[in-house]
Amino acid sequence: MALGLVPVGAWAGAGCPAASAEDLLAAAPAGDGFVLARRLCATTLVRRRAATAPLPGDEADAAPQPPPVVATPVPPAAPKPPVLLSAKDPAGQARVRALAPLMADVAQRHDIDPLLLHAVAHIESRHQSQAISPAGARGLMQVMPATGRGLGVADAERQLLTPQANLEASARYLKQLQARFGNDLALVLAAYNAGEGAVERHGRRVPPFAETQAYVRNVLAVYAELRRRLGAWS
Repeated sequence: MALGLVPVGAWAGAGCPAASAEDLLAAAPAGDGFVLARRLCATTLVRRRAATAPLPGDEADAAPQPPPVVATPVPPAAPKPPVLLSAKDPAGQARVRALAPLMADVAQRHDIDPLLLHAVAHIESRHQSQAISPAGARGLMQVMPATGRGLGVADAERQLLTPQANLEASARYLKQLQARFGNDLALVLAAYNAGEGAVERHGRRVPPFAETQAYVRNVLAVYAELRRRLGAWS
């Protein structure tokens, strides 16, 4: 099953005709564990009806929705929830739109909900492919070079600054974490942030680290908001 997640055969092909895009956006397939995104066209963040269609965060008065229910308890909502890309950030919108087709393709091949990839990318780097953290994490999904090398990225310091290699490594890592922690998205995200060992040492629960707890909470909040705005599957 897909991570946030679906069988590859259930996806529509890339380049869906414009006539079907709105039907796909309106589709509401049944979920299983994590949210299932069965319609590729509905989840690329590229809405073909109008070039100026709003991205998540455009409507200032939209009420935030609670994150999906997961097995591991998640700390209460942060006093300052993450700010989604909005019309006030045209450069950010441009980055999302430019990366959306590639992210949809990687998501399809690795059986991951592309909205989950977008949520992680938003929290990790605000969709900035050249981002480097003080700890050395690189690129769009903030992959550490050592992790990248373990996932087959030979020249990790350089290649992880390219969207393709970074997304591929991140998707492979998310699938490895899913294989270890099952369909508990909070644990998968906690392990992505703090490491698998930290999750294991704390009884396969979200570790009591302020950074990790905020990370899990924020990714889930962005993911839930993307789902609400682009098709609330449950």
